[in-house]
Amino acid sequence: MKTLLLIVASTLLMAANVYAGDCTADAAKYCAGKTGAERMVCIRIQQRTGAMPMGQLSNKKCAEMIHSVVENIKKSCDPVKDRKGVCGDVKKGQGRIITCYYHNMDKITPQCKEAIKAAVSTVDASI
Repeated sequence: MKTLLLIVASTLLMAANVYAGDCTADAAKYCAGKTGAERMVCIRIQQRTGAMPMGQLSNKKCAEMIHSVVENIKKSCDPVKDRKGVCGDVKKGQGRIITCYYHNMDKITPQCKEAIKAAVSTVDASI
């Protein structure tokens, strides 16, 4: 299991270089002053606002990347242990669940934690 997690994390980190600079303008426009998971959630909200797949984002690769990292979090985090067990009282939408996971890194499953870390690293590298 650890090997699989390392492979997934490594793949996402390598992909981060592909997106270098793609979200710079959108992050500056919509998410100034936000860092880490807050910036990732902010960019996701902009991607989900308006016509999909780009929403209000100006860069298609940024929209693709943010969609990809969020989907990886959804696949990696356990719906019972992480979602219901740690963030069960959190209302879905506006990035609240991902924010809950981020603020409870010590309580979520290892695969969820790795997905959050990899997502934040990928987004940070795209700025």
